Amino acid sequence: MSKKPNPFKDRQARRQGAAPLPEQQSAPVSADGKDSGGVLASPQFAQGRPEKLMTLSDLPAPVETPHATGDLSDEEEQILALCLRGIAQFEDAWWVMGKAMANISSRRLYRKTHATFEAFARDVFKKSRPVAYEEMTSYAIGELLSARADKAFEEDSNGMSARADIPVIGKKAAGALNSVTKDYGPEASIAVHETIKDATGGTVTVKAIKGVVQQLPRKRAEELTGEELTARARKIAEASSQDEESEEAPLRQAVSRRTRQFADDLKRGRISRQELHGMFEVAFVDADDQRVYQALVRWMKNREAE
Repeated sequence: MSKKPNPFKDRQARRQGAAPLPEQQSAPVSADGKDSGGVLASPQFAQGRPEKLMTLSDLPAPVETPHATGDLSDEEEQILALCLRGIAQFEDAWWVMGKAMANISSRRLYRKTHATFEAFARDVFKKSRPVAYEEMTSYAIGELLSARADKAFEEDSNGMSARADIPVIGKKAAGALNSVTKDYGPEASIAVHETIKDATGGTVTVKAIKGVVQQLPRKRAEELTGEELTARARKIAEASSQDEESEEAPLRQAVSRRTRQFADDLKRGRISRQELHGMFEVAFVDADDQRVYQALVRWMKNREAE
């Protein structure tokens, strides 16, 4: 039986075989064993990627197979590996851009075409200076998570189960953690993220992260140990979660009661909150019948006048 492809282990193998940074390279040698005088026959890239980046044309068209069961065929295994490779490439994309911008800024590589990095980022990356610097700080989280994932895939033959144990932190969430990353490093940011997730018992929103991080002291004002940092984050997250629940609970209960009454009036068994919101949106934008819109305008004016 042929070995099933694992695109994530392939990625790890590519990284292990990546070309060294320019300052780590020895003088190039020609085919006859002589020093080539510093001129490389072919370009060498730091963190090189031997294979080309995937495009849409590399993936087959999705085909509905509702009756597919059992083990995957060899063709299905290849398509799955290709799809997972595409997912991995997409997940890495913005982290790679962040690290690329950090290199261009730190090494002053922008000087080839621009006087400042700010001008380079604006013209080449189409990013303002604050956004560029935010992503340059955030990439460290992605690099650390990527290294953890590669280690897990290496140790666990089931790549998918290994992947489930790695924290998922998106671009905006990483940006919201930037002050922690700057003060204490990416490990601390990931610990704070997971602490907030555990304290709130659900998906961590960018709003929740910002609410906690804004209340954490900067290192220059009060330096905390790792344990103190996560303990402080947990305390803030739990308090914020309780405040939101206490504020939203009465409203949720009132909406539930009124929705049941609404369903009874329409002689319907049940109307979900999602369906109710959908009805309201349609009625709100109805140009032929503006009674809902006008009623809301009156209600808002009355509220503002109180």
